[in-house]
Amino acid sequence: MSASGVGRHDGAPGWTLVDGLALLALAAPWVAAALLPPLAQWQSYHDFADQRTLLGVPHALDVLSNLPFLVVGGLGLLHLARAEIDRAVALPYGLFFAGALLTAFGSAWYHLDPGDTTLVWDRLPIALGFAGLVAATLVDRVPRRAVPFSALFAGVAVATVLNWSWGGNLLPYLVMQASFVAAALVATARVASTFTHARWLYGAALLYGAAIVCEKFDKPIAALLHGAVSGHTLKHLLAALALYVVYVMLRRRRPSGNQ
Repeated sequence: MSASGVGRHDGAPGWTLVDGLALLALAAPWVAAALLPPLAQWQSYHDFADQRTLLGVPHALDVLSNLPFLVVGGLGLLHLARAEIDRAVALPYGLFFAGALLTAFGSAWYHLDPGDTTLVWDRLPIALGFAGLVAATLVDRVPRRAVPFSALFAGVAVATVLNWSWGGNLLPYLVMQASFVAAALVATARVASTFTHARWLYGAALLYGAAIVCEKFDKPIAALLHGAVSGHTLKHLLAALALYVVYVMLRRRRPSGNQ
């Protein structure tokens, strides 16, 4: 069987490569927590480059740059509500776009007053977004798993945030992001989707990777651009653009015939 046909959904029950990827991604945060030392949230994380106040809004650009998440999340949910989309597609993608929309509020709230307490409300919707995207990517290949995948990925994603908030170990949350993205990318590469445009996910992943780089180099980017914009603000904009790529993919795709 060719690589594109591995794990193809044929309507029959049974174990697939997609199920294996899901199991590995769901287990990875907890395996890492069991085998590796705990990782505390470093407090320098809250010290962002852009400290400007505009129109009474502290850290204004880091706050206002969350608006694109609101737009993309709203557009996605509106599309799911209006289009004739099967529940197997709508459920995980609804979770993804709801996470994007809620990130606009959670991240804005955090950047108004950066600290561990407010960061929880930033990370919870981000975790839901990750859960929705990986579940949607896998469900596009095994539609009968829509409900269990959506529930399991959402549950694990939220649990990693609560584990950090209550127990202080950030490691499962970080591993969750990495394992979820890896599962989605491997599924895209190895398993035929039931829809066209599936490989647009690569573009979204590249944009999100660029966003993480900008986050890492928040202050150097701000210095390079003479304070006009910081790396963290660019992180928000690039991440929102990555979500928009997924939205456009969803609008443009059609059944591929790989049933």
